[in-house]
Amino acid sequence: MNCAVVLLICAALALAACGGDVEPPPTPPPQPVAAPVKTTDPAKAAATVEQVDPRTVRLDGRFEIRGTGTREDPYQINWPLMQSAQEGFKSQDPSATIPARIDLLDGSWVELSGYLAAPLVIDQTSEVLLMLKRWDGCCIGLPPTAFESVETTLEEPLAWTGQHQIRYGKVRGRLEVDPFMIGGILMGLYRLEQASIEGMQ
Repeated sequence: MNCAVVLLICAALALAACGGDVEPPPTPPPQPVAAPVKTTDPAKAAATVEQVDPRTVRLDGRFEIRGTGTREDPYQINWPLMQSAQEGFKSQDPSATIPARIDLLDGSWVELSGYLAAPLVIDQTSEVLLMLKRWDGCCIGLPPTAFESVETTLEEPLAWTGQHQIRYGKVRGRLEVDPFMIGGILMGLYRLEQASIEGMQ
C-alpha cells in the first residue's frame, strides 16, 4: 500500500482513538539529466539551466544543485526545489502543470535530507516516508503535503527499533516524479527507488 496513505490512515485512527485532539567551462552548459521533459502542455516553459561551476547548475535562476545525477554522484537537491512543484499546479492535469525543472530530475539519482517515518510500528522496514517536517503519523506535527514528502523504497531492509519511530537522515535514491491522485486530491508526487540512508539519527 502507498506509504503516505498508510501513514494518513494511521493518523486518522489515532486521532479518533484520542478523541480528535569556479569559473564556468567554455563549453555550453549540459542538461542536468538526460531524461526528457514529460509534459502534455506545449505552452509550458522549458527549464533554464545555467552552469555555475563544473559540478553545479542553477535551475530557472533560483535553485542550485551539485552533482551529475548518477548513483555515484547524485544531485544534491533541497526541499525548496521540491516544494516549487506546487507553483501553478492544477489537479485536473497534474502532469502538465509540473514545472519543467522538476521533470528534468525524473529518473536521476538524488540525495535529500529529512525526517523519516515507517508506515507501521515494526522492527524492520523496506519503506519509509521522507519528509521536510517532523510527523509521526499521529500526534507530533502535521501530515506533509505531496510537495514536502517522498515515498521511499529501500534497496535493503532496515532495522527500525527503539523508543522513537521518527528518524532523521540523508537519503540517496533514484527519483521518480509521478503524480498519485485519489478522488481529485494529490496524495503523492515523488518516489525514491533503490534508496539507502546515511547518517540516520
